[in-house]
This record gives sequence, structure tokens and C-alpha cells, in this order.
Amino acid sequence: MITGDSRLARYPEAMNPGAAADATRAKLLVAAAEEIVARGYTAASLSRTAERIGLTKGAFSRHFPTKDDLVEAIIAEAVRRGPGILRAAQDAFPASSIRACIFAIGGISAAWRTDPVFAAAVLLAQDPAIDARRVVPLRRMVADVLRAPLTAAVREEGCPLVCPVEEAVQFLVVLLTGFLSSARFTEDFGPQRELLFVQAALTGIGIPDSGEVVADVIRRLGA
Repeated sequence: MITGDSRLARYPEAMNPGAAADATRAKLLVAAAEEIVARGYTAASLSRTAERIGLTKGAFSRHFPTKDDLVEAIIAEAVRRGPGILRAAQDAFPASSIRACIFAIGGISAAWRTDPVFAAAVLLAQDPAIDARRVVPLRRMVADVLRAPLTAAVREEGCPLVCPVEEAVQFLVVLLTGFLSSARFTEDFGPQRELLFVQAALTGIGIPDSGEVVADVIRRLGA
């Protein structure tokens, strides 16, 4: 069997030239996301981002020639988080789709707090300076993540809603967007109010025992 030169095995980039480029691109994407989170899209500097990780602006531009390219890359990377958030929610509550839906809200909120790329994507989606068409995939991903368990809760578990599923999904998307944009105002908006608002939202769309549902999800998120 041909195994190749063992010396090359020490250097994966030599065996797969694209691996080094992909690793550099991923590193740049995180650095750029951190720059956007810290300074906002308009004030973010590609040169400063490149310098932070020891590259020239030219090296940065080879991966992201313009800020528009960077926006699309950040949104696309954040959208790729969606299936994992949904799977985690379904695994956490395989027998209760409505709890899985609320767990997914918690998962999206957690991604915003811990993942700079996701946090930057949320900021970009809220920035009026950016064409909404560029960031709409993020909103669609969030809706898709919430729609799957909410639809199952209605169809398979007989969960009553006071409105069509799609209207409930869009309401929850607006609610979640409001949470993420308000979270930095810590004096006015904290975890307890977030829980209260989630419970009120569930009651509003017709979910029975909303307090119990939220409590179950919080216990699982904290486990």
C-alpha cells in the first residue's frame, strides 16, 4: 500500500494546500467579527483586523476583497450554525417539541453571547447601513430553526396556538431579535426579565403551562 512520505504527514498544509488557506480564512473571519462587535460595521477596519493576526491588508483582501464580501461570509458562517442549534434542541427534548423550540431560542441566544461570528452576524442584520437582502439569510435561518419544533408541537402534540404557525414563528423571531439587541442594556434588561418575556410570549401565542415549559428549559440549559 502507498502511504506517502511520512515527513509530509507532519505538515498537513503540504499534503492539502487548501487546508492552510481555509485555516487562514477562518482566522480572519473571527478577527473581523470581533472587530465588528467591538467597533460596529462602519468603523471596522480591515487593516486593523489584519494587523491583529499578523497579516497585511493585502493578505486579508485576497480572502475578502471588500467589506461586502466580508458581510456575506460572516452571515453565511452564522447560518451554518443553524442545523446544530436545532439538533441540540431536539436532542434535549425529544418528547416535547414546544420545549425544543424554546431551547432553540436559548441556543441562539447562547451563540450570540459566545460566538463572535454569530454576534457579528446579528449586529450586521440590525445595521440599517447594510442592504437587508445581504443579511436576510440569517433571519430565515432563525425562523427555520424555530419553525421545525413549533410545527411539530402543533401537528404531533396538539399544541394549541391562537394564530397560524408561521405567524407565531415570525413573532418569536421578532421577540428574539429584541432580546439580542437589548441584552447590552444590563441595567434595564437582565436574565429574569428575559425569562418573564419568553413566558409572556408563549402565553400570548396560546401555549398552555408556559411557566412550566420555560422552567423545564432553563433547568436543561443549566444542566
